[in-house]
Amino acid sequence: MKSPILFLFTALAVCTVFAGSLTFADEGYKLESIPFPEGVPPEVGAVGFTPSGEIVVALRRSDVLIAKPTDDPTKFEWRLFASGLHNACGIHVVSDTEIIISQMPELTRIVDTDGDGSADLYETINASWGMSGNYHETNHLTPDGKGGYYLAIGTASHNGPVFYNVRGEYSKTGRRGRNFSAASWKGWVLHVDAEGNMTPFCKGFRMHNGILQDRDGNLWAGDNQGDWRATTPFYHLQKDHFYGHPSSLVWDPEWDQTRDPLKMPLAEINEMRTPAAVLLPHEIMNRSASEPIQIPDTAFGPYGGQILLPDNNGNRISRIMLEKVDGQFQGACTHFWNENGLNLGNNRGAFSPDKTTLYVGQTSRGWGNLAEGLQRIIRTDSDVFDVLTMTLTENGFRLHFTQPVADSALDPSKYEMQRYRYEDGPTYGGDQLDITAIPMTEVSRVDDKTVELTIEDIKDGGHVYELNVGIEGLRSQVYCYTVNRLK
Repeated sequence: MKSPILFLFTALAVCTVFAGSLTFADEGYKLESIPFPEGVPPEVGAVGFTPSGEIVVALRRSDVLIAKPTDDPTKFEWRLFASGLHNACGIHVVSDTEIIISQMPELTRIVDTDGDGSADLYETINASWGMSGNYHETNHLTPDGKGGYYLAIGTASHNGPVFYNVRGEYSKTGRRGRNFSAASWKGWVLHVDAEGNMTPFCKGFRMHNGILQDRDGNLWAGDNQGDWRATTPFYHLQKDHFYGHPSSLVWDPEWDQTRDPLKMPLAEINEMRTPAAVLLPHEIMNRSASEPIQIPDTAFGPYGGQILLPDNNGNRISRIMLEKVDGQFQGACTHFWNENGLNLGNNRGAFSPDKTTLYVGQTSRGWGNLAEGLQRIIRTDSDVFDVLTMTLTENGFRLHFTQPVADSALDPSKYEMQRYRYEDGPTYGGDQLDITAIPMTEVSRVDDKTVELTIEDIKDGGHVYELNVGIEGLRSQVYCYTVNRLK
C-alpha cells in the first residue's frame, strides 16, 4: 500500500507545469526545459542516473524524485523516492535501489530495501564536519573509485545568520571574515573512505560548489568569485595543498592557533597558495562555478574528455581545455553554452546513459529570475565548428579547430588578444589588472584544422590571455588561457 505522502505526490504528478518548455537550438545541440510536478519547489541540488536509465533528482528542499526520461520533455512521470533531506547537494547513484547523498549535516546512504520504489533505509556514513546553521555551508561529493568519497565542504556567509549552538567544534577566530569557517572543516575537501573514516585532504576554499574526480584520477573543483577570489578559479586538487582562502586554516592541525589567518600578510598567503589551473574571467566566462562534469568521448560531440563548468549565477556553461606544462595543469576556457534559453542558477549536471544528453539542474537561492528547474541539452546531427583546443607554444598559442579552416583564418586581423592578471585579497572580487593589448606577430598554418598564433613577451605567473576570434560561423568567439608556466 502506498504511503499517504507518496499517494499525494503521485496524484500531483499528473499536473505538470508547461511554462518554459520551449526548445532552443544551438549549433550541434538543442535545449529543452523539463517541468516538475505542480507544487514541487524546483530547486535542484543534485542529478544522477540509475543503471536502468531513470533520472534521479535531489531537490534542496527535501525530496528525491525519479522518472524515466521521455522524448517529450513535458511527459516525465515523476515519483517520490526519498524525503526529509537537509539541502541535498551531491549524489552518487549506486544502483536502481541505492543512492549516496551529501546533505548539509552528513553523507547519507539511502536504500529501497523492499523494492517498492520508495526508500525505507536512511543510514549515516559520516558526519565529521561541524554545522553553524548558516545557509551557505553546502556540501558536494565525488566517488573516489574505491568505495569512498571526496567531499567539498563550503564556508558560511556573512549574509546569513548562524545558530547560537553549533554542531562540532567552534572557532571564534574562524568566525571572522566575509566568508567564514566557524564550524569544523568548513572550506576544506575531506576524504571519507569505504569504511566511513574521514581524513582531511586539502584546504583554502570559499564555496567550492562542486567536485569531480575525472576518469584519469585527477581531482577538480571550482570556487566562487568573492572574498579572496578576484575571479572564478578552477583548481587541480592535491593532498595537503592550500588554495588561498585563509579562513579554513584554523582547522589545520598544524596551524598555530595563536595566529589569525585574516591578519596574515598577503605575500605570505600567496607564498602558501596553489594557483588555479584556469582562471575564468568574471562575467565574461563565469560568475559562480558549480559542479564540474567530464564530457563523454564521442556521443556528445567533439569535446570528449574536456570538462564543463556550469555557472550557478549566470545562464552559461563554461568549457575547460586542459594541458600539462612543466608537469602542472593549466589551460583555457570558453563558452559551451551562453544564454540562448538556458536558465540562471546552473548548479548540477549529469549525462544520460547513452551520453547524448546533458541534464542540468538549477537553483540559485533567489539570486536571479528563471533560476530554478531542470533542462537538458541534446546532441543533434549537425556539425560543430569550434576551437577544440587552445594550447601554449614557445612563441604563442596553437588553435585546433573541429573542422578544416580556410586560408582566411591566417589573417591576423581575425584575432584580437589582450593580457591581464588578477590579485586575490580580502575584498569581494577584483578587477583585471595591467590590461595590455597583444598584437599578432604572425598566424601560420600547421595543418588543415590547426593554426599557430605568434606573439611576443609571453608572461607566466597566472596571466590570462583573452582571445577573440572573428572567424565566421565559429560556435564560440572568446577563449581565455591562463599561463602559469611557460613551455
